[in-house]
Amino acid sequence: MFEFRQLRQYVVVAEELNFRRAAQRLHMSQPPLSVAMQNLEGTLGTRLLDRSRHHVRLTPAGVAFHKDAVRLLQLAAMAADRARRTGLGQEGTLRLSFVPSAALDLLPGVFKRFRHDYPTVHLQLTAETTTRQLEGLRSGEIDLALVVGPVFDAGGLQLVRLKAQPFALAVPASHPLAGRERVRLRELAAESFVGFPSAEGAGFAAAVLSVCQEAGFLPRVVQEASQMQAILTLVAGGLGVALVPASMARLHMEDVVLLEIADRRPPRTYELVLAYAPGNDNPVIQAFVSIALRTARR
Repeated sequence: MFEFRQLRQYVVVAEELNFRRAAQRLHMSQPPLSVAMQNLEGTLGTRLLDRSRHHVRLTPAGVAFHKDAVRLLQLAAMAADRARRTGLGQEGTLRLSFVPSAALDLLPGVFKRFRHDYPTVHLQLTAETTTRQLEGLRSGEIDLALVVGPVFDAGGLQLVRLKAQPFALAVPASHPLAGRERVRLRELAAESFVGFPSAEGAGFAAAVLSVCQEAGFLPRVVQEASQMQAILTLVAGGLGVALVPASMARLHMEDVVLLEIADRRPPRTYELVLAYAPGNDNPVIQAFVSIALRTARR
């Protein structure tokens, strides 16, 4: 079987139709080039070149082989470039899952920057709760997850702290606090709460419980919903108040008012964390993590 070295040599000879000039382009002497072409013809079992003292021309077989040789060399170059780009995380696929509330604030900027820097990487996106995201990482169904911390059951997963996100208080539009801009957490001690189930997102549920405990009370949860938009729907229906990501204000849901938390202590935030399995060698993971960190710190 012929070698790619022979293909490159033949293409140059076919373009120059002169062994001296072809040898100069290939940075080799003329006799070895002539022998290489004879060996190539012997391998193929047909003449590719008609040689004389004064000229070299392609045979019909040589014309056909030249076209295919050019294509083979182009494919080889493309294969090498694609392998290099994939190894650098510049090409491939990333299966990313995220908590839906992050899509309202942090992720749009991350996606824009990532698409600009890695235009040939395909993103497969899903929106899930933290519990289901962790299951997907362990089963290998996803490569990377943007979850809510703290992550109590990381189980060997690699965690990268990304950004602290502020809470806001969601109240029905008819609530006595709805006319305020800011509220202190201790004013909520007697309120009924709509909560997020810890089975679906232990980190977020724990963060809500922690800020309420630091304010001196335990929230009286009367309803739960596993999606933030569903929580706001229950708040709009007058079933309680809720601590939600401040980014939910972008939804502008009717009959719900979001108020700023006035407390400076305890912290009024929860953590967004990137998680992935250390054994996952997809190079796009680190490329995305790097861009997410730079975007979050802006």
